[in-house]
Amino acid sequence: MRINRINILVLLGTLLLLLPACQRRQEDPGVVHLRAWTMWGGDEAEAFQVVVDEFNRTHPHIQVHNLAAVEDTKIIRAIVANDPPEIFTLRDPGYLGSLAGNGALLPLDEYFRQSGLKESDYAPGSLSQCRYNGKLYAMIYLMDCFALLWNKEAFRDAGLDPERPPKTLSELLEYARKLTKRDANGRIVRIGMMPPDPLIIISIFGGQFIDPKTGMPTADHPRNIEALEWYQKLIEVQGGAEEVNAFQAGFGQEMGINNPFLVGKVAMMINGQWNPYWFQRYGPKVRYGAAPIPYPDQYPELKNSTWLGGNIFCIPVNCKYPKEAWEFLRWTQTVEAQVLFASTMHGVPNILEARKERSLREGEPWKRAFAVFMDVANSPNARHFPPTPITGLYQYEIYSAVDFVRYGTKTPEQALRDVQKRVYREMLFWRR
Repeated sequence: MRINRINILVLLGTLLLLLPACQRRQEDPGVVHLRAWTMWGGDEAEAFQVVVDEFNRTHPHIQVHNLAAVEDTKIIRAIVANDPPEIFTLRDPGYLGSLAGNGALLPLDEYFRQSGLKESDYAPGSLSQCRYNGKLYAMIYLMDCFALLWNKEAFRDAGLDPERPPKTLSELLEYARKLTKRDANGRIVRIGMMPPDPLIIISIFGGQFIDPKTGMPTADHPRNIEALEWYQKLIEVQGGAEEVNAFQAGFGQEMGINNPFLVGKVAMMINGQWNPYWFQRYGPKVRYGAAPIPYPDQYPELKNSTWLGGNIFCIPVNCKYPKEAWEFLRWTQTVEAQVLFASTMHGVPNILEARKERSLREGEPWKRAFAVFMDVANSPNARHFPPTPITGLYQYEIYSAVDFVRYGTKTPEQALRDVQKRVYREMLFWRR
């Protein structure tokens, strides 16, 4: 009983200590308090908190309070309950289209026009990630960008020039075959090329997900089929789906000392700009290189293709303080704010001027590779999945189709035609 009373007293004391703080927050004259719910946890949450602290310091009339590691589903429930935060990120950008289509997001076009921001300030493929049906419903704060990473020691071991990565996709197939290594029992001990995300392969073939004129799905576009045919060859030259999948099943976590690339289980991979920092932290002795993703031999105009993602920030349509929330988003588009976040989050700035910042390119060894990603992200061949109201289903169906292709259950053409039937029907239903 005594323990219970002590616990109650401690709880009451804690509440009494917190109450004046809450009252002060409400009574601060002329200060607007904004709730920000973000996707990041751990080190990434700390990196974003640095940004929030700097904004709060330089904007005393607005104070942002960051709640970290919030799932998209919690945000959606808050929107439905009419109590959303003033600012939130989307861990899955696929939600943007459905939220915008349902009228849950505040259109930002007028705010953008009045702010003095210009389209020419932005890197290719940045603002287009934030638009649905031609309207701006989000702002991006740093981007993800993908490039080819290769292990130079693995190249040397396979008799390849460690300073010359493959430039075309036919070369990549040949390199993947030579770099795949087996033990005396014929089991894979090193895979030449980590099977990439099929969406990336479709994009570097110049594939198409949505018809720009009709807005309807084009899952079985001829370039998409070509992409999956190449993907199928990549799996085959490394031993087939069963062997490759069995080998990948034993991979450790990417963010740590057991990263399969760092421990020599993967010779090449297409991956994101966060890797150079991780490599220096978890495998500083590993010698590697970064280069643009190889392009299809038959489409040389697609050199320097890359796949983009982004940190998407939205304001709900029923936001209590939309002008102040926009002021925070507007500040994230300054060079100062971009460099501040990029230096700790290790994302690529979406503002072109910020990509020239020497502090992001020079100094620690990992920054030389990071600079490659920033340069690739400038390419006009940088692409991303278009925002749609059915993005989640669409991507799920493509990944399912790839599984059929990997195991030879369906041809690429059959698999993508089946996807097209399902997603086309779903889009028609959405448009009713």
